[in-house]
Amino acid sequence: MRKLILFSAISALQLFNADLKAQGVVSCQELFMSEYIEGSRNNKAIEIYNPTTHPIDLSQYRLTRWQNGSATWDKQYSDALSGTIQPQDVVVLVLDRRDTTQIGIDTPVVEELRLKADLFLSKDYNTSYSMSFNGDDAMSLDKWNEQYSTWLLVDIMGKIGERPPSVGWSDSFPYNKGLGTWYTANRTLIRKYQVLTGCDTIAPIKRGLTATAPQAWNPQYFDPSAEWDIHPRDMFDSLGVHGSGCKTLSGERISIVPAVKLYPNPVDGQIYLETTVAVERFEVLNAFGQVIAQGSFSGAIDAKGLISGMYFLNLTLKDGQMKQERFIKN
Repeated sequence: MRKLILFSAISALQLFNADLKAQGVVSCQELFMSEYIEGSRNNKAIEIYNPTTHPIDLSQYRLTRWQNGSATWDKQYSDALSGTIQPQDVVVLVLDRRDTTQIGIDTPVVEELRLKADLFLSKDYNTSYSMSFNGDDAMSLDKWNEQYSTWLLVDIMGKIGERPPSVGWSDSFPYNKGLGTWYTANRTLIRKYQVLTGCDTIAPIKRGLTATAPQAWNPQYFDPSAEWDIHPRDMFDSLGVHGSGCKTLSGERISIVPAVKLYPNPVDGQIYLETTVAVERFEVLNAFGQVIAQGSFSGAIDAKGLISGMYFLNLTLKDGQMKQERFIKN
């Protein structure tokens, strides 16, 4: 039984990856969006994740905002990216509103979010405003393709050509009517661990669809709950790091790691763990990597004294292995 539990999480990820391959999708080989922040005022951010085992030049990519349901390239304002993203690392894109003397549409991004930025985009709203998105705007990560001499979508958040109501896309069918829990307005969204890729870039062209028609990459429906975990507005703690199954499936070599389940999460009081290998010691780290609590594990960890926010839990297991989990304190 213990061995079955140990392999369950990895087996599920292998099956998920095999299903993608059956569809002709190559996982963990292309950049995708790993976090989305549509916060108060100008607190807007997009995190991009590199799931590969090599550095990627960002100059061949751009970010596009499909404003208010528009669906043609020539009506969009995109921002070119720059720099290099390291293997299995992220870059954080933040709206360029840094002047603390401004008000109104130029109200500055809060300091906590400014400090997380690797690139500031959309400085001039009149010429480039991909980062001034709201919950009813689809967002895409595009890559220049030399073979087809055009931009191809490698990832989409939302559905191009569709404008849901002011609360954005939600988790109840048909996902664009504001039914159920709304996701994309006034929220922080984090891509689920099992998501290994964005769009299947070449498949639409193989089906005879023109490379210049962005609708070709659209899902029939956009259910944000399928690939994104929902968090409160203006939660910035998790920016700068992303947990992905691509780390486990790196180079097709499956790493056998102990399974750990942390609950409840978010937490108010005690944190409990279910593990396939006993835990010996623990450390609680804040968003800056500072150790704020540590000790021998004796069945539960008391989180009542922590302030609200994102934390990391480092676990030393009895067999000497290390595990890191992430949790939120209400």
